[in-house]
Formats: sequence, structure tokens, C-alpha cells
Amino acid sequence: MRCNICGHEASGEVEQAEVRSNVRKFAQERFAVWRCPECRSIHARDDVDLPHYYADYPFHQLDDAGADWMLKTMYRNLLSRLQAAGVTRESSVIDYGCGSGVFLSFLKEQGYGDLAGYDEYSESYADRAAIERTYDCVMTQDVIEHVPEPLELVQSLHELTRPGGIIVIGTPNAEAIDLADPEERVHTLHQPYHRHILSKTALHGLGKELGWELLKYYPTMYANTKVPFVNSAFVSHYFKCFDNNVDLALEPIKVNLKVLSPVTLAHALFGYLWPPECDVMAVFKRG
Repeated sequence: MRCNICGHEASGEVEQAEVRSNVRKFAQERFAVWRCPECRSIHARDDVDLPHYYADYPFHQLDDAGADWMLKTMYRNLLSRLQAAGVTRESSVIDYGCGSGVFLSFLKEQGYGDLAGYDEYSESYADRAAIERTYDCVMTQDVIEHVPEPLELVQSLHELTRPGGIIVIGTPNAEAIDLADPEERVHTLHQPYHRHILSKTALHGLGKELGWELLKYYPTMYANTKVPFVNSAFVSHYFKCFDNNVDLALEPIKVNLKVLSPVTLAHALFGYLWPPECDVMAVFKRG
């Protein structure tokens, strides 16, 4: 087993686990993952037919009509991170791996004009013309863990960014995953879609050889906000009240006895105070 992030050749026994898919259609299928003993990143062990699994990918079903107040609250938090890095309405921005383009629509609503999106698995954004120019800000949220060769993506992001531009990478953190209990982090592992999950250490070192400077590290996902019900801990608790599949994020709110418990209210109001460092973000400046 060779880590395609740090290059370590794993010999002997390595930490491994089997984990189910967190997409309801494939929840009965199990997939093997292993951890690099050097950089602590996690890798999917076996090749799979990714187009088969992406054909009914839940998040590709999200459209502008599905951007409710909760999602827009999360997007405002994400936008604040971009603005803190110096992104303005005059900046050119590409959302690399944009899915159905809902965040791009949100940016347009906020007055951003020079926008582009690219996603090879999304029919609306598969035009490669979008990646044949450079941008002031290249944003990629939940993408690098999906690709077969993360370092090749890093090179592509470098080439998409003008000198002095901003590169934003949101991704899971392998160091927060205990492979002895994969069900606890089934959404972070997100099999079979996540092929290579970087450790925080590996994420910090991305682009070093290309002259990238790490400007800011966020130990939580943009979905973790102070607005009631819109935080990582609440979402995790809500999922566990039902079948704990990611499809729940795109379905109408459900209610059962578990949801009506005082624990749910505690997560809704104060969950932002104890988010796990599972989904993180790094903001880099291209040299």
C-alpha cells in the first residue's frame, strides 16, 4: 500500500476498517479503508465504478429551490471566510467541484458577478472551458477527497489561480476519524465517494513545493454556525435520530420521539460550542 499523498510505502500491518456507505441506496454495501502510518491520511483500498455511484448522488439533486434558510445561513458563513481572505465582489471566483451550482447562485444573489463553476459529474457544469482561465479565488469544498490523485488536483488548482490569488480547500480531517469505530464518522468517511482523506498535517503542507502560503486554518466546517439548528453537532444528532444516512440533509424535516428530546434542543442551541474537528478548511495564498 502506497500513500499517494506523502509517498510512504506501507509494509506489514496497517490500520484498516470496513465501513458502509452513508447514502441510503448503497447503505448495505461495505468498503475497505486504510490509514497511512506516516501522514495519518486515510485511503479507500479498492477501485469502484464511481460513475455508477454518482449517477444518483444526493447532492447533485439540490437546486436553487432547495437552498432554504438553513443552507443560506451556512453559505453566509462560508462567504465570510472568503471575504476574510480578501475576496470581494470584484474578484473572479471559480467553485471547483460545484455540484449543481447552488453556492454560485448564492454568490450571484450577494452581488458577485465574475463567477464560474466546474464539476465533471454535474451535467450543467462539466464544460472544461471554465478551467481554461485563471481566477482571483479558487474554491473547492469537499472535492480533494473525491479525486483519485489529490496532488494532481493541487497542481490544477495552482494553475487555475493567478499569482497572489486565494485557494480555499474544505475537506474532512482524517486525524479525527477513529477506524476502530467507523460508524461514528460514517459521514466523514463517506464511502465510496471519498477516495483519499487528508490528515490535518497533510492538508497544512499542501502546495508547499508550489510556493503556497497557509493564511488561515478553520477547525470546523462552514456549516457550524451560531444560528440555532445550524451546526455540525445538531446535524449529526439529527441524522442519528433516524437512519443516519446523508439523504436526510435533502429531505423535509422529520420528527420522532428522539428528535423531541431535550438533548436535541441542547444540540440545536449550543452544538456549535463542541464541534468535532472532522470537516475543516485551509485558506492558502498562491505565490
